[in-house]
Amino acid sequence: MSFQTILDISQYIQVNTRKTVGQQYSRSGQVRTAEYLTAQPWIFTVKPHAYLYYPQVRSVIQAIDNLDRLTAGTLSFASSTLSWFASYQGALSAAQAAALTLASVPAANATTISVGNLPAVGSTTVVFAPGDVLQLGSYPYKVATQVTRGSAAAVSVVLHRPVIGTPSAGTLTAVGSACTWSVVAEVCPIYTLHPMTDGAWVEWASDFVFRENVQ
Repeated sequence: MSFQTILDISQYIQVNTRKTVGQQYSRSGQVRTAEYLTAQPWIFTVKPHAYLYYPQVRSVIQAIDNLDRLTAGTLSFASSTLSWFASYQGALSAAQAAALTLASVPAANATTISVGNLPAVGSTTVVFAPGDVLQLGSYPYKVATQVTRGSAAAVSVVLHRPVIGTPSAGTLTAVGSACTWSVVAEVCPIYTLHPMTDGAWVEWASDFVFRENVQ
């Protein structure tokens, strides 16, 4: 479990999906902004749980040591304590949402995709709510604006970042809490052991920082 265990019992999770933006200010106080096109990777700063009992988490720590800052691990928000983060908030049933497809291959660096295989529901039914998460291939994306069913065979969905690579048309990899994140530990802190009766409690040197593994 390693990285996943740290996430599941974390004390806080900081999420960064911001664009890379430059700002320039004139002497009169006017501001000019420019966006630099990047993959906009997800970055999770996770405060590990304090006072873990080493004899109980030794295998978890070894799994973390095995991955270190070199090898990617997988994070999921599907657990009962974290499902709220990526839970689907549209109005389709779970089966209907799971059956949605990428109707066509998006252009390079597109931020809008076409989603098809829509169910026969009312035209005002919300297919995606802002902040819903969907996954294309290996990469999760947030939906930027509300999407309703309408009457067409497919709907346009605006994403929070450009599409990475060339995903194949067909069923979406995942929707909502079924999405997964491949991450590398940008910061993988060392730990200190404080002896106590028959063991020790673990003190981490800093937070973990997990950066999406964009290939």
